[in-house]
Amino acid sequence: MLAFGVALTAVPATATATAAPALDWKRCAEDSTSQCSALTVPLDWANSSGKIELAVSRAPARDPGRRLGVLMFNPGGPGAGTAETVAKWASTSFPAEILDRFDVIGLDFRGTGRTTPVQCALPAHDPLADRFPTTARGVAHLAKSNAAFAESCVAKTGPAMAHLDTATIARDMDALREALGEKQISYLGISYGTMLGQAYAELFPHRLRALVLDGVVDRSLSTAQMLRDNAEATQDGWAYFVDWCAREVSCALHGKDARQVLREVIARAESGELKAGNRNVTAREVQASVTGSMNLAGLLPKLAQGLLAASTGDGSQVSEGMFSSPIYPSYRSIICQDVPARFDVPTAVRESRALNPELGGYSEFWDIASGCLGWTQPVRWSPHPWRTAPPSTLLVSGEHDVATPREWAENVRRQIPGSHLVTWKGFGHASWSANNRCAHLAIRNYLLSLAAPAAQC
Repeated sequence: MLAFGVALTAVPATATATAAPALDWKRCAEDSTSQCSALTVPLDWANSSGKIELAVSRAPARDPGRRLGVLMFNPGGPGAGTAETVAKWASTSFPAEILDRFDVIGLDFRGTGRTTPVQCALPAHDPLADRFPTTARGVAHLAKSNAAFAESCVAKTGPAMAHLDTATIARDMDALREALGEKQISYLGISYGTMLGQAYAELFPHRLRALVLDGVVDRSLSTAQMLRDNAEATQDGWAYFVDWCAREVSCALHGKDARQVLREVIARAESGELKAGNRNVTAREVQASVTGSMNLAGLLPKLAQGLLAASTGDGSQVSEGMFSSPIYPSYRSIICQDVPARFDVPTAVRESRALNPELGGYSEFWDIASGCLGWTQPVRWSPHPWRTAPPSTLLVSGEHDVATPREWAENVRRQIPGSHLVTWKGFGHASWSANNRCAHLAIRNYLLSLAAPAAQC
């Protein structure tokens, strides 16, 4: 994903996974209409050593006579357990026509859900390690903190920690395809799921019937460029929030200067006057919380309420943001095997702050890149444009997406001849999460017919 990565071991474009046994389906505990199973794959695909068991679920096609095949789904993260999502919420998460004509498949890939979830002895967030170091000493301190966290995960999780990279997960996915007895799959990936989609398409292009990527990551870009793009997108998201509060009377900051409120909250945090219970809330935690809240339009009211409370000293609603998520250890452990975070940190700090001054340069990609400094597990990705052109690819991108900027989708569109790009107006990260009806219809229709959609929503 970043510019200074270790190259993937060369594999032929038509690589195949080792033959997988058939799946033994049983009724899922979550829902009587869904089915659950487990698939055993090698822990290390490079030499087929070790074993790991992957949790799988399926919502069988409700109209078998018109079945189009399987739809493998990845909701992003990474870190969430997809098997439970499909088993429990397929009926509310997918259009009726998709449920009628596809077996929808959820895979808890390694490190997530019920498949050897990452466990760590130390917390993912160290408030004493500045995520924006501007000196060599500060960079070394952050790298040391990240390395200690990584090693605490190795100690509690075990050998699986060294094999969480996206190319490995793509091989697991193809083993699942084989176990399902399918010659091809359709795939819908959201956010991180677009990274997995690229890895799968490069390894197994002939196994794809349709590829849909929503909230597209451009893995050809350098670290520095991705940080700049994400800083600009986050600043755009903050400006959208400020404008929303100015026009929306239900916003808790309506009639106030939202920018000034944020400055006051940051000042309180920096002076030690912002509390969450008995704990001081840092300025970095505030910035991370605001950034995370801008992934969904539905979170903006809560963000306004949190900032209003913080302006009087109660920082409990803006205290940790993404750091407090239960999937954060898995998120960091997986993403850091695809993000070789070797970059000029002080220069990147200056650039990000110049582009995103009100949030101090914070963005989701800053969280990733700074969190991966000093990571002790192997990095297996080297940034490059798409090496294959899947036969049927749909890209979906939003107008105001703070995590995966529209430029990334436009860049990927140019890299894949014959692909289609649908852009939708509105605020939020990925149309699937933002519940944009127009984009959802485009995705549904494309999966059903493979027909070119309208370019605008």
